[in-house]
Amino acid sequence: MTAYKVVLLDLALLAIIILASRLALVIHELGGHALPARALGATRIQIHLSPLGGGYVEWTFPPGRPSLVGKLLISLGGIALNLLTGAAAWHFARRLKSRGLPYVALLCFGVGSVAGAVLYLGCGFYFGSGDPVGFAPDTEDISRAQGLWVVFLPVAGAIGWFSARHFSEFLEGRVRLDSPGQRMRGLLLTMGVSALCYGVLWLALRKPGVEGSTSQWRLEQEMAKEAARRSPPVPPEPPPGAPHGPIPPAVRVVIRPEEVADRVPPPIGPLALYGITLLTLFARFWRTQPGSGQPSDIPPGVALGLAVLSAGVVAAMCFAG
Repeated sequence: MTAYKVVLLDLALLAIIILASRLALVIHELGGHALPARALGATRIQIHLSPLGGGYVEWTFPPGRPSLVGKLLISLGGIALNLLTGAAAWHFARRLKSRGLPYVALLCFGVGSVAGAVLYLGCGFYFGSGDPVGFAPDTEDISRAQGLWVVFLPVAGAIGWFSARHFSEFLEGRVRLDSPGQRMRGLLLTMGVSALCYGVLWLALRKPGVEGSTSQWRLEQEMAKEAARRSPPVPPEPPPGAPHGPIPPAVRVVIRPEEVADRVPPPIGPLALYGITLLTLFARFWRTQPGSGQPSDIPPGVALGLAVLSAGVVAAMCFAG
């Protein structure tokens, strides 16, 4: 495969990754969080999206709403929708007769949605933060269940294993896969380069005020807890008819991150989850035997069209809230 064809393939893959990840994000935030919140009576909803990263939804409810079940639905709706839509896309991809761009587009959306949901669940349980706190909607404290993050290790490994085999069917006929070395080189020159470019773009366009991580959210939780612990008690209300003295100024307690950093677990869990996903992916690709895929090149117009479309979507999200 010539360098020109590899560049076209990488460009198409990068555009597909961008479009698939943005669709998964909109489904998560809008379909999984914002719409359930609106249906359950939210009076104000604001959706914040990052160009290439994550996002979050803010909402305001009348007093007494939503119920505990409603809180659970709103918190876990995004993960649930990503799992459902991702599994459906992965299933339909496998049912396609050809292994062209529609196949790899469905596969990227399916694998990305399912892997993102599983890794989010695992990291959320490990740090006790993020959407998984919806499993305890009354207290939002899942500290007693943090050990459940290990349950997601074999699931992450299975995702890496099967996604490698299915992606290899797309590469057959486009790059040489006759030996383990050729297979790894083909994987790194295609999906590896595209993923690396995605990461560079994400760093360049990152919105720190919008994006976060389960580790950062856990740190913010601990800062809030410590601030509440150090805050002076609220003085009791004076009895009716008693003279009112001057109201003392409110005391603002400031907690620095380093003061509570030791309460946040080290990132062993996320490293293990992401590591086993990549390890099984590479191991399966190393063992994959070449099939009978027919040679098929990416038309330049298709690659450029996908690139323009993905650039437009990213530009729109740059100006989103």
